[in-house]
Amino acid sequence: MSRNVLGATALIVALGACSHDSAGIQEKKSGGVKMVTSALGQVLPGKKKAATAPQDPNALAAAALQSLQGPVIMVTFEANKATTIGAMRGQNGTMRTYQTPDQRAFVLRGGLLAGTRGFGRDLMSADTAAAGALIRAAKAGTAPRVYRYLDGDGEERPLPVSCTITPGGTVQQGPVTAQQVGEHCEGSGVRLDMSYLVAGGTILASRQWVGPGLGYVAIQQLRN
Repeated sequence: MSRNVLGATALIVALGACSHDSAGIQEKKSGGVKMVTSALGQVLPGKKKAATAPQDPNALAAAALQSLQGPVIMVTFEANKATTIGAMRGQNGTMRTYQTPDQRAFVLRGGLLAGTRGFGRDLMSADTAAAGALIRAAKAGTAPRVYRYLDGDGEERPLPVSCTITPGGTVQQGPVTAQQVGEHCEGSGVRLDMSYLVAGGTILASRQWVGPGLGYVAIQQLRN
């Protein structure tokens, strides 16, 4: 069942405290996707220049929900505040692939980032099952993660970390009560701090680490 969740700005503030074309992205290239593309104002990784002036997140979210069908996410890169929209292109179990208007992709497994494509220095894959179970249940505990990236020879290299999940307080926005969950990971020379808003076992919004090259992103479920 699809639903619209909290406003884009409200969720970001709260955080601070492949089988079918279900989104209709292919059919709407000259319509809805074109509208969303024209609204993207910041420079995304791998782009040379911005197409338009920066766009308000709430306005971009509204344009996406009006123009696209099916599940939709909004992703903001923390390093340069670049924002893009992802429409679900395919689903295999709990794995969803979201495609951006310029044909790049985010792969989420149960709401946790499991891969990116087309941004350069991409996350090739990630083991998220153990951490994801704790996060979606808003339950304290420890879990391993393994991130994988390509090295200079094109070989996939693992980056293992150990993560501690800690539930926090709740955030009330309209009819939605969301649980805050924090995750701290260490290992392989990195220290990561991620955060989530969870309601009914669904990750509504999150701050997640992509990798050494792309840094952190904020991911919001605009329609699930």
